[in-house]
Amino acid sequence: MDKILIIEDSTTINKIIYKKLTELSFEAHQAFTLKSAKELLKNNNYKLIILDLHLPDGEGIELIANIQSLSKTKVVILTSDQSNDSREELFEYGILDYIIKDKNLTYSIIEITKIIHSLEQTSKGNVLIIDDSKFICKQVKTMLEPRNYTLKSAYTARDGLDTLMQNDFDLLILDMELPDIHGIKVLELIRRHNKFLYLPIIVLSGTSTPEIIRTTLKSGANDFLKKPFIFEEFVLKVDLWIDYFKKEKTIQDKTFELEFINKNLEKIVYEEVEKNRKKDKMMFQQSRQAQMGEMISMIAHQWRQPLNAISAANSVIKQKSRINKLNPTTVSEVTSKINTYVEHLSSTIDDFRDFFKPNKDIKKTNFEVILSKTLVLIESSLKNKKITLIKDIKNTQNFMAYENELVQVVLNILKNAEDILLDTKTKNPTIKISLDKTKITIKDNGGGVPEKILNQIFDPYFSTKTKKNGTGLGLYMSKIIVEEHCNGKLDITNSKDGAIFSIELPNKVDK
Repeated sequence: MDKILIIEDSTTINKIIYKKLTELSFEAHQAFTLKSAKELLKNNNYKLIILDLHLPDGEGIELIANIQSLSKTKVVILTSDQSNDSREELFEYGILDYIIKDKNLTYSIIEITKIIHSLEQTSKGNVLIIDDSKFICKQVKTMLEPRNYTLKSAYTARDGLDTLMQNDFDLLILDMELPDIHGIKVLELIRRHNKFLYLPIIVLSGTSTPEIIRTTLKSGANDFLKKPFIFEEFVLKVDLWIDYFKKEKTIQDKTFELEFINKNLEKIVYEEVEKNRKKDKMMFQQSRQAQMGEMISMIAHQWRQPLNAISAANSVIKQKSRINKLNPTTVSEVTSKINTYVEHLSSTIDDFRDFFKPNKDIKKTNFEVILSKTLVLIESSLKNKKITLIKDIKNTQNFMAYENELVQVVLNILKNAEDILLDTKTKNPTIKISLDKTKITIKDNGGGVPEKILNQIFDPYFSTKTKKNGTGLGLYMSKIIVEEHCNGKLDITNSKDGAIFSIELPNKVDK
């Protein structure tokens, strides 16, 4: 944890600052004299020192002279001394700030807190200074590096321009009187590049006539300082312009992003719609394939009895023929039965073929018709598995919908109910179907859906039948058909006995 040293002879002020720093989770140490401060500095490394200039046993400035690097140990002056000379001298040393004690200390504490938060930034920004004076470059470095700025120096215009082109900077400090190219020309060269249109530039100059200032600002400079500049003013302007540049850059990036989205919105929406269409089409195909497997199983079940009867009839004819007792009456009776069985087989095929027919026409229908068509496909299977089917049909009303698709939905719900009743080995397995106006309710006594997965039951690829190769698409596609294709509502709830599926459609009927 970073350590902060408070050197302040006022017990009240020291305690207030200490309390605030500990609230911010910093390890704070207190010193009330120059001597105690020196002892603490011998045994500890501090990230920040909050220093009063006038202490009972000496002057605080003595400590600054002894600190090896103000880049590693930052110093904030907190004093009642309003001397401009002291202030300027200390900024030249590289202090972070010079805060005058406020009577209620509120403003002072706020300023200190701001400084502490800024120190948590690894780098506040990259700065390039182009100035032929190594003394000025060193002064700027002394002032900015303690503030966590990264500084590069160039002593000619050409070196500076090369450095600028090869790196990213948040601020340029430019001298006007360079040995190879005049500052005005350098400004013009920089502003020709789109990359540097918004880069803040502070110009330093030995002369400051109104004409020079005007020409400099018109040529692309953002600010102007006359040498020798006031250190505190310089530091404040660097902070100001870098902060402005970063905010402006963020705004430009967001603006560009919004412009791009607006220009490409139609294309983006179209692409997303197409993706969803392809995804839904693929899911429909997968769901359809799964249904076809179930249909084949149902066809096999419905065909088994008539095929066995045909086989038995055929055996009768063969047996009678072998013993020469095959008479016209027997042949007529047996072939009549065979024709009945064949018609049943043909009727079954027609029923299942109609189910798979890609009928996309919206038509007037009702749930009594839909249920009748569904039961043709599954009622025999339910009876064979000894599942009791109870129908409660009230006053059904017509609506406009895709009839075949709703048959698929009801069939899928009934198949799910059948599966759960068999899996749970429910005693007296029962499915109750209620019809009322434009609503159908399907209720089973299989125990219901666990509450933790109830909200996932309509999600794509979510299945509780993984051991039976469930696709997890049946109920998802049912939801799509009812709510998106037919503008209705498909819900599931649990009762004390089992699951309750309900489908409700709007009762709008075309005249």
